[in-house]
Amino acid sequence: MRSGRYQIRWIVSIMIAGLALLAATIGLIRPESINAKSTGRQIFDKSTARMVVDMTGRSVQIPANPQRILSLCTSATDTLLALGQRNRLAAIDQYSRIIPMTGAIPVIGQGSAISREQVVALQIDLAIIWWYQDDAAAMLETLNVPVIRLRSARAAQIPAMIQLIGQITDCPSEAGMLSQQLETFLAAQPTTPANDTTRAAVDLNQTKVFLELYGPYKTAGGQTYANDLLMLAGARNIAADSTGNVLFSPERLLRENPDVILFVDEFATVSDYAHRSGLSGVSAVQHGRVIPINRYWLVAGPHLPDAVAQLRQLLEVRH
Repeated sequence: MRSGRYQIRWIVSIMIAGLALLAATIGLIRPESINAKSTGRQIFDKSTARMVVDMTGRSVQIPANPQRILSLCTSATDTLLALGQRNRLAAIDQYSRIIPMTGAIPVIGQGSAISREQVVALQIDLAIIWWYQDDAAAMLETLNVPVIRLRSARAAQIPAMIQLIGQITDCPSEAGMLSQQLETFLAAQPTTPANDTTRAAVDLNQTKVFLELYGPYKTAGGQTYANDLLMLAGARNIAADSTGNVLFSPERLLRENPDVILFVDEFATVSDYAHRSGLSGVSAVQHGRVIPINRYWLVAGPHLPDAVAQLRQLLEVRH
């Protein structure tokens, strides 16, 4: 009987010792190490990390020298290439494929729907996303990927965006020169878009334009980059009285009677407008001023002056 009691006490002692050892072992393991092991990712060296403030005002700790950048923003992709940082672009989303010279860069999703497995496999160490992509941000942060959010919803925001990307990639001089060129360009324009809710006086002699985006009657209203672009090109956006992206009706389009209709190439054809009910009376349709525009020229980025020049050329068909 006594030997049985000793045996029980011995077993209990062994179990307590084992639990103590396990607790001590767990205490030695840092939480981030567990997370890194479970995700298959190695956390960047925090001792050499830098702190930057993104365009939503968030302070973000990023690697000292990020080399495997994921861009979910066409604006960021275009800017990285303009700054000569092509070698840092490890992956993009499908929308960035419209940017020239991206053919060899892996695509790992579309918009916020990106592949978790490919983020890990490509060893992404920094992601640049749009300010509203909360789902993508949440997923990336579970993989310990620092996330920088951008805004380029207005022409006036582009210089600051370029400077931020220059800061991230440690090429502030190149970014500073590029952003200064854009600021000089914007300041020299006779119809510089307002940076707030004020609107420039309407010039009744300007070409009236309807810009159809990525579906029938979808267009950009006031306080948008597309509206700024039309203003800089010397056009009057017939949707400027609305705010943000809006859906026009055929009746309103007929009533506004634009001189020119621009549409995003590959999302419609010139003949589509001739066959749409009620549009035969629109001046642009009657006079054959329905014109496709390359999607690239609608990207808010460092090539804004070139985009304005392209738009001006297209609008010359009015004369």
